[in-house]
Amino acid sequence: GPNDNVRINLFGNKNNSWELRITRDGELLLPGIGPIAVAGQSFLDFEENIRRIIADQMIGTKVSITMGKLRSIGIFVLGEAYQPGMYTVSSLTTLTNAIFKSGGVNVSGSLRNIELKRKGKVVSTFDFYDLLLKGDTSKDTRLMQGDVVFIPPIGQTIGLAGEVARPGIYELNDNETLGDLIKLAGN
Repeated sequence: GPNDNVRINLFGNKNNSWELRITRDGELLLPGIGPIAVAGQSFLDFEENIRRIIADQMIGTKVSITMGKLRSIGIFVLGEAYQPGMYTVSSLTTLTNAIFKSGGVNVSGSLRNIELKRKGKVVSTFDFYDLLLKGDTSKDTRLMQGDVVFIPPIGQTIGLAGEVARPGIYELNDNETLGDLIKLAGN
C-alpha cells in the first residue's frame, strides 16, 4: 500500500539496486519503465508482476525483490479490551495482533463475537474459540487504516466440570447445544 517500501535488485544484463516507495496513488515508479499500479496486491502477486515486467522490458536481467520499511496505520481497539484506545501498528497487523497489542480481552468481554468495523460497517466477526481450540486463522483479517476492532460484552456463559478434558467457563453462541459445549471442553 501507499508509503510501503520495496527493495529491487537487478542482476544479469543490467545490475542495479533500487529502494522504491509506493506512491499515494498506489503506484510503484520503476526507473526506465514507468508507473505500475500495485496497491492492494499481496506481496506474492506484486513480486510475480514485477518479475514479469522486468523480464519483458529488460531481457536477460533477473530480479530479487524484498520488502523494505512498512508503513504504519492507525487503528482502534474498543469495547471490552484490557487497554482500549488508538494504536499505531504495522500495515501487516491482523485482528488478533491488535487484540494482543491492547492487552487482550477483559474478563467481561466476548471471545465469540469480536467485530471488525471498517468505515462504520461490520466487515467480519471473529470467534476466538476457532483460533484457541481449533487453530483456525482463516478469519484473522489484516487491518487497514482507521479500522475498529470492537470487543462486545460477554454473552451467555456456562460452567462445565467433571470428566471433560478442559473444565471451565465457556461462552455460548445462541445456536449452540450441550453437545457443542462438551466438544468445546475437549469431550
